[in-house]
Amino acid sequence: MGVKCENGYMGFIKDIVNSNGSWGVTLQGLEPPQVFCEQVRGIEHAGYSHLWITDSSLHARGAYEYLTLAALNSHRILLGTCTTHPFTRHPAVTANSIATLHEISNGRAVLGVGSGDRPHRELGFGPAAPEVVREMITVCRRLLAGERISFEGQSFKLNQAELHYSYHPQVPIYIACSGPRMLTLAGEVADGVIIHCGLFPEALDFALEKVENGAKKAGRNLKDLDLWVMVCGSLSADRSQALEGSRVMAAWFAQTAPHCCKIAGLDPGLIQKIQMAYGGAEFHQAREAASLVPDEMIELFTLGAIPSEARRRIERLKKHGVRNFNFMPIGPERTRSFQLFAEHVMQPLSRENP
Repeated sequence: MGVKCENGYMGFIKDIVNSNGSWGVTLQGLEPPQVFCEQVRGIEHAGYSHLWITDSSLHARGAYEYLTLAALNSHRILLGTCTTHPFTRHPAVTANSIATLHEISNGRAVLGVGSGDRPHRELGFGPAAPEVVREMITVCRRLLAGERISFEGQSFKLNQAELHYSYHPQVPIYIACSGPRMLTLAGEVADGVIIHCGLFPEALDFALEKVENGAKKAGRNLKDLDLWVMVCGSLSADRSQALEGSRVMAAWFAQTAPHCCKIAGLDPGLIQKIQMAYGGAEFHQAREAASLVPDEMIELFTLGAIPSEARRRIERLKKHGVRNFNFMPIGPERTRSFQLFAEHVMQPLSRENP
């Protein structure tokens, strides 16, 4: 079923990636199970180190069910949520689920959490405040450490709760985030951070400053964290197809992370128009808003491009100090996108001298 992480998570990381960093793929459970299993085998064969599955409420198949399928169809890659959030499951149930995945996968589970995105609005939840995410992480960490805990926080209560079996894994916890408060929290409490602020240097500087501020609160620095950048988009040999497949993600930034648009110096009137047209509980549904997005925004916030252009964008970020990239293919050709990313971006850059 896999190779157990005998030396802990970070030791395992050193075994499966080279000095040029780590490369992951994030998928929504959009394809049927048989197709997804083929994707998993292809992702591992291509040399990716991580596979993350979104917890997309009703908009995709169940995250933990698909992570279990991934565990049974791979041997090496690390498997995680990117992301799950505090409200649709009690944090204690999340801890139990990720511990079970860790056992099934022989020590390859990673817990990615966040404040939640638009899909859970259908269920009546808004984004979780940073303090609620902090509570979630506290509860998960203590349960995963084998503690019996009583806890009364802002949103969750536990009464002498514990995992009633003896498997107590060391599962690393990552926060995926865009906003300043969540970035700061990630620097303070997470093992790793997945930054989702765009692909231009000014956005990266903004994010790293917030993460570093949080790290300092905990007596840490950026070197103590496993830092990733989320890169989303559609790759295609047809540039117009790549741009169109990525346009909805650029619209997501206008709606959900407008501060990133401000950092980019985009016209506030344009951003307001996109926001007013934005509809649907999931970014793929925001077609009307996406029709207002200029190509400039796609290039700032997504990887939507032909492969050679995508590689140049990644090379620019690597020169800016980024080592770890989490690619989320979107659009109609997701499998082909992560294949092109592996062939034209990940594999050549992994062979270069650090």
